[in-house]
Amino acid sequence: MAGITATPASNSSPSNSLTTDAINDIDLGTFLKLMITELQNQDPLNPLDNKDMLAQISQIREVGATDKLTKTLDAVLLGQSIASATNMIGADISAISDGGESISGIVSRVSIDKGVPKLHVENLPLVLPSGATGNIDAGTYAYRVLWDDVDGNLFGMEFSGDKSIKTTGEAGVDRAIQLRNLPVTGGPKYIYRTDASGGGDYQLVGVVADGTKAGFLDVTGDSDRNGSPLTQSFQPVAVAYRSYDVDLKNVSAIRPPGL
Repeated sequence: MAGITATPASNSSPSNSLTTDAINDIDLGTFLKLMITELQNQDPLNPLDNKDMLAQISQIREVGATDKLTKTLDAVLLGQSIASATNMIGADISAISDGGESISGIVSRVSIDKGVPKLHVENLPLVLPSGATGNIDAGTYAYRVLWDDVDGNLFGMEFSGDKSIKTTGEAGVDRAIQLRNLPVTGGPKYIYRTDASGGGDYQLVGVVADGTKAGFLDVTGDSDRNGSPLTQSFQPVAVAYRSYDVDLKNVSAIRPPGL
């Protein structure tokens, strides 16, 4: 008959590690509840020894001290974070917003959200040249950004006249156009643009399906625009700042005021 070999159990099993972590993470209130329950359910003929009682009281003091130390350290860390955040008011930063967008702008204020400082950056809507690959030729372009509210009313913003953009049509410089800091809307935003003359019909060049998104990259040549001209009237919206929330850890660059 073949022999059977037993493998000894390891003294440092994962379950032991988990149990140790659970004990280390216990708070003072839970520890007291466990101790009271133990005292209430002890054998009256074999009560807890005085030495054991003193040992448990000592443990209570240790747990209480650890609990207070943790709270103190948390308060100190929050204070340091708030100080760092408030020192950035007025600074020009580059960061990733809580919405996952790459932004740059001036920190206008700081708030505390669930114990975490948040920087607030407010930017005006902009139309800028982009070095991305596109089919936009040299010229002057005007834009209209339209959206519906919950009642079906049509609203919009217009970038024309001195707000329109001129391009050279040079690859890697401005063969594309970037719209930034567009307002939050309850539904899609529709992007209309003129041809290179800066006049004529506004025709559709794209849709921002997610109303919370603030940007749109236009790479469409004049001949590739939707052929249907915009004929609907809309209620103009005053240019408003687009507000972004930023976590301190997502700031990639800080430029002091005036630089």
